[in-house]
Amino acid sequence: MLVEVSLNYQQSNLYSKKCISIKWVLDLEWSCRKVNHEIEVYYGPFLKGKYELLKEPFCYVCAHSGVTTENCSWHHSITGLERICAMGKYVPYPSRAEEDLLSYHIWGFKKWKTYAQPLGKGLEVTVKALYKELLKSTVLVPIPLHPERLRERGYNQSFELADVVGDSLEIPVKEVLLKNENVDMRALNWEERKEAVQKLYSLGDNAQRQIQGQRVLLIDDVVTTGFTMSACASLLRKAGATSVNALVAGRAVI
Repeated sequence: MLVEVSLNYQQSNLYSKKCISIKWVLDLEWSCRKVNHEIEVYYGPFLKGKYELLKEPFCYVCAHSGVTTENCSWHHSITGLERICAMGKYVPYPSRAEEDLLSYHIWGFKKWKTYAQPLGKGLEVTVKALYKELLKSTVLVPIPLHPERLRERGYNQSFELADVVGDSLEIPVKEVLLKNENVDMRALNWEERKEAVQKLYSLGDNAQRQIQGQRVLLIDDVVTTGFTMSACASLLRKAGATSVNALVAGRAVI
């Protein structure tokens, strides 16, 4: 992002007085680095805050927080996936997320595309530090939006994240999934979500040619129940993917 900075000051002596105006442009970029169990988030040289990484205990299959894998009942409803990897927890209420930078950025990402940069670079750091097995992925696949929703919002959060992560990790991004109906999952409960994802997604043209034999990494901003990820992973398996993992910025606190 380019930021114009202006500086005005007066220079005077016994004989003259003049005003000098200096302008320069700063090309500020987002960057992240892991420090202990947090990710420091910078905008240019300025520290904006920290993303708190997912803490133990959590399920190693679905990233559900507060339970061990052995005691988790959530992941038994998830099929097609090796595992879901999350950067941290997402509190889906902006009033409660004021002191939680990760939740605040995820919430803001629903309105402002620019948050793809810090979140995507945070995911890059998270993969390299905590989920090194995902570096073996050969293709990134974003969760699709329905065309009507895409026109309303103007961008697909999942694709924007995948674009940043793919560029950082040098893994190609393939949009091979389609969303068949404009269903808003946020208003649905657990059982309704499970029912809604049935036949909600499909494979696009040439999907099998692009996915056959690939190690796929699904990308999304948030996972709540995991049903969307599961439905998409099952389709990718049918298209010939040898493995499917998922990577998200936040695991929603339910």
